[in-house]
Amino acid sequence: MGDLEKYIREHRQLFDTDQTPSGHDKRFREKLERKPGRKILFRHWLQVAASVAVILASAFVIMTRDRSGSKVADREIPGVVREADHYYAARLNAKYEQIRGFSFQDPEEKAILLDEIEELDAHHQQLMNDLEANPDDERVINALIRHYQLKLEVIDQVINQLKQLNMEKSKNHESEDV
Repeated sequence: MGDLEKYIREHRQLFDTDQTPSGHDKRFREKLERKPGRKILFRHWLQVAASVAVILASAFVIMTRDRSGSKVADREIPGVVREADHYYAARLNAKYEQIRGFSFQDPEEKAILLDEIEELDAHHQQLMNDLEANPDDERVINALIRHYQLKLEVIDQVINQLKQLNMEKSKNHESEDV
């Protein structure tokens, strides 16, 4: 390897025939110094929201087509539904506040995410309308409760991913400070 290096050093002018364009070195160094930023991919969030919508719609169709199961007495339904509604609404509100508390690089990302999550409320309203029409139908009550459970699962996944992104972001900042 020594002979090759010696030959190249002695005949360097033969190898340096082309000039780089003006500013090339500066642009190249800037690209090297830039650190890739990590953004939340909203395509992923949209896929999650679409998956939840499909799951909820499927669950509703299955529940409305399933004619088996016992009827719950009219006197028990309002209390059970009211209690479940308050319980899940309180949990969901706490989760919403937790998501609102996360820092986002782009405020528009946060708005889009919250809008997608709130679109799930349209399914809740439809189930409530069905419950008003059929207050003694246990299938509607089960579909409503399953809707809440799925919504909580999705929001928990979103929160876990946001926590993971914030941890990675803080690790990157710590490594930059060191």
